[in-house]
Amino acid sequence: MKYTLAIAHRVCPALAKTASHFTGKFEMVKATTASLANAIAGIRTRLTVILDGCPDEYARLFDTTFSKMPGVDYERIATPGIGNFATYARQMDILCGADAKYLYFSEDDYIYKKEAFLAMMDFLEQPEVDFVTPLDHPDFYQPDLERTSSGRIRISDFCHWREIGSTCCTFMLKSETWRRAEKSLGYYAEGGSDYIMGMLLTKKGVYSPKAVFGGVGKYLFARKRNWMLAIPALAWARLGLRLVLAPRFRLWSPIPSLAVHLCKPSLPPFHALIFRNEQWISNYKIAKG
Repeated sequence: MKYTLAIAHRVCPALAKTASHFTGKFEMVKATTASLANAIAGIRTRLTVILDGCPDEYARLFDTTFSKMPGVDYERIATPGIGNFATYARQMDILCGADAKYLYFSEDDYIYKKEAFLAMMDFLEQPEVDFVTPLDHPDFYQPDLERTSSGRIRISDFCHWREIGSTCCTFMLKSETWRRAEKSLGYYAEGGSDYIMGMLLTKKGVYSPKAVFGGVGKYLFARKRNWMLAIPALAWARLGLRLVLAPRFRLWSPIPSLAVHLCKPSLPPFHALIFRNEQWISNYKIAKG
């Protein structure tokens, strides 16, 4: 294949209400863009950046960072504020035809460890590994979510990995997995939930009566409701027979996290260590939390 890695990276100028460590979106994107460049350095990469309704300063930032970066073939696409689901669909179109071994769905609010992409590509070569995410999500440590978020642990040269049931919309797969997974990946582009798309891919917990019915019960009667408890039941309600007929895949998450998702509900355990250990990040004004 021509490339080792193909990345479809989507960017929007709006700062999420749950954003962490930054009070302005452009300042966040400057840091995450530097992080992405640092992490893919030395990897033969096809990078397509989707700027959705972004001001001109975003185009200048990405052009300056990637247009002359060694080993990176860079393309920028502008879309007129088409939104989350539509830009994800564009990612699917881009990666579907990518001449690369590894395919990566990327969002604009992740800060990476230097070795993040090497670690993900390395682990994808192990058997029974179909998808990987760079994020060790805090939900994976909630006892009530154990049947859908916890699984086997494996060791790699970079970190430990845990089999999980779902994740956010930043993840990697091999090109050989694409054909079998494409229809299931399309669920999010239809306006679905990323977590339910994860259930469609992994089937983790969906055949467990305790996870399905027990999760609904805990959700309904808990003092503080967590809709994550009802995900297996919601997957059945929204997917029906599609949940049974779709092929099953195995999704894995690193321990410790290979990236920080700059979203307060998604901050991984010990995320401050990533900020402390990555030397380049001292150039950016990153708040404590």
